[in-house]
Amino acid sequence: MGDHEPTTAPPAPSTLPTPGSEGAHTAGDRVRELIAREGRPVTAGEIAVEALGIAGCPASVADRLAADIVAGDARLAWDGRLIADTGCARDLSPLAATTFCIVDLETTGGAPGSSGITEIGAVRVEGLRVTDRFSTLVDPERPIPAHITGITGIDDSMVRGQPIIDDALPRFIEFAREDVLVAHNAPFDLRFLNYERLRLRDGYFTQPWLDTLVLARQLLNGVVPRHDLATLARWAGASVQPSHRALADAEATAHVLVALISRLADGAQTTLDLAMSIGQPGGRRRARGGGEAAAAA
Repeated sequence: MGDHEPTTAPPAPSTLPTPGSEGAHTAGDRVRELIAREGRPVTAGEIAVEALGIAGCPASVADRLAADIVAGDARLAWDGRLIADTGCARDLSPLAATTFCIVDLETTGGAPGSSGITEIGAVRVEGLRVTDRFSTLVDPERPIPAHITGITGIDDSMVRGQPIIDDALPRFIEFAREDVLVAHNAPFDLRFLNYERLRLRDGYFTQPWLDTLVLARQLLNGVVPRHDLATLARWAGASVQPSHRALADAEATAHVLVALISRLADGAQTTLDLAMSIGQPGGRRRARGGGEAAAAA
């Protein structure tokens, strides 16, 4: 985000509707609605874009706008990083004490519905170390394209006789529990998982989630030349290198997650709220819907 301020000045505080104005939908109302949609406190930058509709807003301007809104609305509180609704509980769990389920999928293509899942791999991280693993091949009930086999090494003969997704997904749901879900380019994996879970009429994954791709872009700008999983695994000194197989890629992502957590300000005292505000922007709306999934950088 640039340091130059826009030529058009942001609205003065007096032009923002104030709480209690007859029939007014205030800036504070929009911020509280945003917090409710996200299920967590939000940053000043998110307020500028999502609640006020100001794209490309410099950080300094976003901070001033957020300060003005919070100062004029007793329902909101700001700790200098996150804006919270005072009527909602915050998740201040230290990341070092948080349990994560890091997941990776292999698929026949990029679009849930027209493409199927061929492999699910996941690891559980507790106390910033891997404590459990989950892995299964999945019969996608459709041919695997040759170019996909060329990438993953998974062909039709390998998935023949393996569980279909209707049987494999409930096993993964049991493994994932209510742990914080993590993936590299998380919207891709979550779109497939939520599509299949909704198809089975079992709701969707509602627990918090983080995207190591977004975290890396935010925390390692200029530190690494690229933010693909292989580059980040080398940066993190991962003992497992990604190989386009689900379990290996999930383990590599787990190493990257732990290294990124250690890079966050305040180390082990960094909260889940703060990590979510950094590790979700840009992909939130893509994590539940259908359609084409984005490719990882």
